[in-house]
Amino acid sequence: MMKNYANEYGLALYNLGVEANCSKAIFEDFGFVAEVFENQPEFTRLLSNPMLTAGERADAVRSVFGGKINQYLLNMLMIFAEKRRFDMLSKCWLEYRRNYCKANNILPVTATTVQPLTEEQKAKLIQKLTAKTGSQILLTCVVNPKYLGGIMLEYDGKRVDASVKNRFAEMRQLLKQSDLSPESGS
Repeated sequence: MMKNYANEYGLALYNLGVEANCSKAIFEDFGFVAEVFENQPEFTRLLSNPMLTAGERADAVRSVFGGKINQYLLNMLMIFAEKRRFDMLSKCWLEYRRNYCKANNILPVTATTVQPLTEEQKAKLIQKLTAKTGSQILLTCVVNPKYLGGIMLEYDGKRVDASVKNRFAEMRQLLKQSDLSPESGS
């Protein structure tokens, strides 16, 4: 079985951040870096190009992130550049985030809606979830135009689906089980 080096890198970077008292700065910077790579897939392809030398890949990373992120995180990105292993970045980020959030009583929550939540809606949602869970909430909002309305929350391995689509599915199931169902011959 192949070893999961991405998790090891994420954990090692987290432990280094704790030891150097900069885990929060790395957390914030790593979120930014992960977003850049997620939104710019051509950058990942460039950094994985075997035609570029390790030095050219390192120069590209340095020109984009140098002086803008924590040095430990930059060093890890330089290693990824040298080895052409940016495919590990998202898993590495998830491992770092998992450890950081666990140590700091932060609960990552993903809220999926049909339209973007307003700042007021986000604040109310965070307030309710904080009261319910006792944790600080790290809210990620996702827009899914396939939803009819409502909201789906995912956190701590749980899914709370209050979407209109889910409500319709529940009603459909109830109708199938009742005597009012067209399938029952009534």
